Order: sequence, then structure tokens, then C-alpha cells
Amino acid sequence: MASSLRTLIPLVRSTTTTTSARFFSYSRPTWNIVSSTPPASLNEGEKHLYSKLFEKFQPSKLVVEDISGGCGSMYQVEVVSPSFKDLSMVKQHRMVNDALKEEIKGMHGIRLTTKASP
Repeated sequence: MASSLRTLIPLVRSTTTTTSARFFSYSRPTWNIVSSTPPASLNEGEKHLYSKLFEKFQPSKLVVEDISGGCGSMYQVEVVSPSFKDLSMVKQHRMVNDALKEEIKGMHGIRLTTKASP
């Protein structure tokens, strides 16, 4: 039995492949200039989240994307802000979750990326 496993392990290792897929995703322009006015290309839900996050964090980078296919139930959010300086990622995420507490109640999920501005 043990010798059979030793023979199979190299075969399994050599045939293992890794794939990656992104569901309900599409390309959008990335905004390098952050403005208090949401980009015109955002839908209403994205604009609402963008405005709320901009007001709270004054970010150097802010990306809000509806990744639910347009129904507003799942968002991907990236916030880079000086407000996060010297805070752990958990504390940064808690701050964003607190800022969007009411909005999150109506969502299936939110994918967060946060970082302190240099």
C-alpha cells in the first residue's frame, strides 16, 4: 500500500493544474484621480457608495464596482486613505464596514481592499 502511494504522489503532483476564474466581472476604467463627484460611468448604487466613502475617508484612491451583474447585491470596493495609517487591515475593514453599515444590510456581500496612503 505504501509503495503504491509513493508511485502515485509524483503523478498527482505532475498533473495538478491551477486555474482562476472571476465570475460576474467585466472591465471598467480605473480612476487615478479621485474626485468628490463620482465618475459618470458608475451606476446609482456605485455612486451612492462612492460619495459616502469619499466623504468619510478623503481617499487618494477609490474604486467602487457592482460585481453582481448590475442588481446591486455585491460590490467590490478599494479604498486607499491616510485615515488607515498605522491601523491593521482588520481595523481598516471595520471602519469601512461601519461607514457602510446601512448599505451592507441590503447586500449579499462586499469584497474590500484597503490600504493606507503613503
